[in-house]
Amino acid sequence: MIITPARPRDVDVIMSWRRERVTWLAARGEKQWSIPLPRSAIAATVSAGQTWMVWDGDDPVATITLTAYVDVDSLWKPDRNPESLWYPEDDPADAIYAAKMMIPLKNAGDGLGGEMLDWAGGRAYEAGLTWLRLDAWTTNARLHDYYLGQGFQHVRTVKTRVSGACFQRPSQPYTGTRLKTEGA
Repeated sequence: MIITPARPRDVDVIMSWRRERVTWLAARGEKQWSIPLPRSAIAATVSAGQTWMVWDGDDPVATITLTAYVDVDSLWKPDRNPESLWYPEDDPADAIYAAKMMIPLKNAGDGLGGEMLDWAGGRAYEAGLTWLRLDAWTTNARLHDYYLGQGFQHVRTVKTRVSGACFQRPSQPYTGTRLKTEGA
């Protein structure tokens, strides 16, 4: 499998996967992603080169978005903002942040999510950063358990945020063989 930067034509595929996952989560009693995500939000991360697609031959099989930390609040509120996910003492700039990882249901369950997280941790390591971080839906305990099983530690939960469960794990070289990076 290869992982490449997403292209504008991938936005509709990503949006269809999100709709599929919203339905699946709702059937499991989860409200995760019940807040609509505008197509423009995905298009913006694609245009910024932050969203990646995993391909098995010609078939797209997964996506993940990686970003640097940007805390707009700290530009005018230097004290700790209780709504912030990452505090100044966490050294928020010393991490890559994974988000919007999706695997369509037909490709789920074969360890690809863990492999993508390992790859993302490798990207953080190559950038000289200490952490791979993410935030998860605050009430989705199954997802929290998944991330703990992937070697993440729970840092805190900001209960006033819908996606306020903060997790991190140290970055490390990507040693997997399943994903080959192309186009970056």
